[in-house]
Amino acid sequence: MESFARAVEIVLKESELKDNAGYCPEPALWTYAVQHCGYVQSRHATGRVLVAAA
Repeated sequence: MESFARAVEIVLKESELKDNAGYCPEPALWTYAVQHCGYVQSRHATGRVLVAAA
C-alpha cells in the first residue's frame, strides 16, 4: 500500500502545475511513477520478482 500511495503522490506532485478542469495525467507519467515508487525495487530486494523491471 505504501508503494501505491507513493506512486499517486509522484503523479499528483508532477501534475500540480498542469491541473485544470480537463487535465488527465499522461500514461507515461503513471509509468514513471510506478518505476520510481519503490515497489519494483522492494520486490527485487525480497526475491519476489513478479515481472522483469523495465
